[in-house]
Amino acid sequence: MNAWEQVEALRFPGREFDPSTGVARFHYALGDLVLTETVDFGPPAAGHPALDRVLDLLYVAASTSYYKIAAPKRVELGGVTLAEGALPWVRALFHDGLGEFAYRNKLEYVLDLPIEAERTAAPPERPHTPDGPPLAAVGGGKDSIVTMEALQRAGLDPVLFAVNPNAIIRGVMAVSPQPVRTVRRRLDPRMRELNETGAFNGHIPVTAINSLVAVATSLMHGLGPVVMSNESSASVPNLSWLGRDINHQWSKGLPAEAHLRAALLAHAGLRDAYFSLLRGLSELHIAGLFTKFTAYDEVVTSCNAAFKQRDASERWCGHCPKCRFVFLALAPFTGRERLVHIFGTDVFTDLTQLEGYRELMGLTAHKPFECVGEIEESLVALRLLTEHPDWRDTPIVKALAAEVPALPTDAEVDAAFRGDGPNLVPPRYLDALSALGGPR
Repeated sequence: MNAWEQVEALRFPGREFDPSTGVARFHYALGDLVLTETVDFGPPAAGHPALDRVLDLLYVAASTSYYKIAAPKRVELGGVTLAEGALPWVRALFHDGLGEFAYRNKLEYVLDLPIEAERTAAPPERPHTPDGPPLAAVGGGKDSIVTMEALQRAGLDPVLFAVNPNAIIRGVMAVSPQPVRTVRRRLDPRMRELNETGAFNGHIPVTAINSLVAVATSLMHGLGPVVMSNESSASVPNLSWLGRDINHQWSKGLPAEAHLRAALLAHAGLRDAYFSLLRGLSELHIAGLFTKFTAYDEVVTSCNAAFKQRDASERWCGHCPKCRFVFLALAPFTGRERLVHIFGTDVFTDLTQLEGYRELMGLTAHKPFECVGEIEESLVALRLLTEHPDWRDTPIVKALAAEVPALPTDAEVDAAFRGDGPNLVPPRYLDALSALGGPR
């Protein structure tokens, strides 16, 4: 029997926060093993009555990194006392946020994992809406750049934010004149050793963790809402397993956003403290908006392989699902010279990429477990490329156009750029986004 199979539950022995240094420590127990995560916010500029409760939620969200080591058959919140209205978020965090982890490791019980709460906390008496400059999360890709520019051009004076920023993210932030705040998150240093000795591994809802780090940061510095850049396609699952949707991007999707907003209101009394500005937009719509801003051409990237490097010398690997999709999404709105300059390669001339593009078009397998757009969006992009003089005769575009049974109609193309998908964006911020104009 694997030693991890003897671990009965994930438990929460306690947490600490030092308001003088801004360092939080979260402790997690798997049997006799106690692991500690450290989040260094830096010295807070001010206190806030909701901060302690936001740290409660962060304590739970960050636990998913430690749950997956042993994948025990229950989670015991123990001394973590949450308001009743926050518990649906906790259940979704594990059941849906660890859906891909469960699927890949064939741990079907995770989809209905028991979450045991000994007691609940009373909800806050008076809800509070954060009022101040927005804190805009920056990931280094086209989406957060569109958000940065929309907020800045609307005069909302955003503060840019990242957790553990690498050279790529810092490079993107440096193009903007806006102030920056960063936070250092450190997993327990024993994690790598545990992974090498038989622990489970896999995808976790990291956006939920970083989102709560951002909300806590906002409270510590008297800022306004946390503004994310998650688009409509993040809500679309990759596949169905055992009758359940499995979505690589669950923590970026609309259901996760709604759950977290509800938890922040129910447990911390924070209303409209968190939302995604781009929620109602398709990936193609966002790509079209991004191409209006040439200042980021030398620094932008969405390639996960590049993010694993210590420096930003190679921004695009040119052969992963993310590179394929972003190249596909940007191409309808750019000339060949500009896009090849951004990527350092012309992906559409490389026929070894064809099988990966077949996946994006829904011709084979399922949508890749990556942050890529919907199949319908890929088909719309292909339709536009068949009409683009720079791209219509490239090997990849010609091959795909010959294989796709039917290209999208004019109405389906127009629908991809309507920009009115379901969202939770306050009106003031929707106005800021609409001021950028259309993508085409």
